[in-house]
Amino acid sequence: MITAKYIPWDPIGAMPADRRDGRLMLLWEGDRPVIGRWDDGRKGWEDPDGMHLFEEITYWADINSPE
Repeated sequence: MITAKYIPWDPIGAMPADRRDGRLMLLWEGDRPVIGRWDDGRKGWEDPDGMHLFEEITYWADINSPE
């Protein structure tokens, strides 16, 4: 049986500065979860595939493997 653990979402304003280093993060944008990364040059969260900036990031979580 596959089980999943609770995702500990935190407000984007509470994100530690060290998370804005280009790593992939689980983000909440508008009404859906997305995977994105911080683009320091554009000072925003971007889609790593389409390279467009997300506009409404409100929560974040680290990406952790299932246990």
